Amino acid sequence: MSRRRWLVAGVAAGLLGVSLLVAWGLLTRRSSASPPALSARDSAAMAGLPPEARTPAARRGEASASDWLEIPAPVVSFRALDGDTVSLADYRGKVVVLNFWGTWCPPCRREIPELEELQRSLRGSDATVVGIAIDSGTRARVRDWAEAHAMSYPIWLGDTDTAVRYYQTMGFPTTLLVDRKGVIRRRYLGPQTRAGLLRDLAHLGVRPRAGAASATSGPGASSVPGHAPQPPASNPT
Repeated sequence: MSRRRWLVAGVAAGLLGVSLLVAWGLLTRRSSASPPALSARDSAAMAGLPPEARTPAARRGEASASDWLEIPAPVVSFRALDGDTVSLADYRGKVVVLNFWGTWCPPCRREIPELEELQRSLRGSDATVVGIAIDSGTRARVRDWAEAHAMSYPIWLGDTDTAVRYYQTMGFPTTLLVDRKGVIRRRYLGPQTRAGLLRDLAHLGVRPRAGAASATSGPGASSVPGHAPQPPASNPT
């Protein structure tokens, strides 16, 4: 091969090498910017969810809240930890903070202390927290897990299909605020705070025990930054 051909071949090889390096850099950058991959267990739990539930925000459990709603809550039967069949119909006349969570869900686990504090604040009132454990194992396993995490509010067993089909959950945790007539008034995605939920419960006329009401004002009172409280669309009582 002549010297000219060797020179052309060398330049071509150099350009190819530069192109490969640029392509590798772009791929690496894109990979590093992507959200962490879900574990096999979390992927299985997310299967069948609508596309919104697969967004990075939903995976991270970022908090958001709907406007005030008026949607009749489906009355679906669940199994309680003591084996009884239960549903929202058993709580008609009470306000229910209905929390869809899972033992496999890190944002759900971070939210549990807030819900437990909320439940203590609601003792003696006409409101309660109810947690529906999604795809979290047998009654015995969930009962042991709840006891280990000092969860005193009622826990029911559920599955992803039921949560999505009947309650339109868009990721976990999802929380629904259900009024005394069994109407869904607000929907929350992501971990919420005791203070933020107490604020919305106050709009529904819930009177927490003495000392709890002060948590509805001041720093951290809103569960979603920049989301100002709004009055309900109609009188739930």
